[in-house]
Amino acid sequence: MKNWLKLVRAPFVSVTVGGITIGSLYPLWKDGIFHWGRFLLALVAGVLLHFATNVANDYFDYLSGTDRENKVAISPFSGGSRVLLEGKISPGAALAAAILMTLVAAAIGLYLNYILPGNTLLYIGLIGVFLIYSYNGLLKLVRFYLGEIAIFLAWGPLMVEGSYFIQTGKLSKELLPISFMLGILTLLILFINEFADEEADRKTGRRMWIHLFGRKNSTYVHLILNIIAFGCLAYSILSGTAPVISALAFLALPLAYSAFLHAKRNVNEPHPKFLPAIIKTINTYNLSFLLLVVSILAASFIWKT
Repeated sequence: MKNWLKLVRAPFVSVTVGGITIGSLYPLWKDGIFHWGRFLLALVAGVLLHFATNVANDYFDYLSGTDRENKVAISPFSGGSRVLLEGKISPGAALAAAILMTLVAAAIGLYLNYILPGNTLLYIGLIGVFLIYSYNGLLKLVRFYLGEIAIFLAWGPLMVEGSYFIQTGKLSKELLPISFMLGILTLLILFINEFADEEADRKTGRRMWIHLFGRKNSTYVHLILNIIAFGCLAYSILSGTAPVISALAFLALPLAYSAFLHAKRNVNEPHPKFLPAIIKTINTYNLSFLLLVVSILAASFIWKT
């Protein structure tokens, strides 16, 4: 079981829980709508699909030799799970598990699509699955500087809007800025890990933003993306499409800035010295998501603005 938990990279599932929870709770504040059953089904499907994506990514990295090339920057966050490389789980078993989890998630998605109007959810799901399986598999978007865009779209607008649709049977343009914020913060988790995987990715044909911008410039891209993400939140509050109390999420800004500073100061240092920048970037997402959840619940039941 321990090896399977490593393979699915369970700690990263917070970005899926975050996107689905925010998308599901938003109509509670906006329209007083929340369906527990639909939320739980969406959560199970989303988590299974996230796990399947991680397992498939390890499988394709095993085939391409990317993780084998990464001999110096190995941590819980970079260099893959190493489970396939170490022979603890066979590549065939990993691929079968990824396919099985995808099928179960698809079955849940088809049921939700059946009880909801039209086929909007079906289209959202198909686009999402296409993007995440094209990241390193079908189209290998990681070879064309497009992997980050795929992650942004899948874990941002598609996941958040899809979760909102599951609750309400409609889409919401008012929710888009928040979905952009969550998508960017998810993208940043991928982006900050590219510093550790830079050489291994280059040797095996991946072309990520770290290669496009270079190490030093990438630290500033990290900062700019954080500014854009929290700018989306500011826009939502000022335009009245997010509760005023959502400003609580700005408490995560110092952590984001600290991640930038640490990355900038240790950009060319050995990986152990750079590692805190990765942890702070992940925790920026986690803190932002938790504060947004608290804000929406407070605005729904206590402070209705």
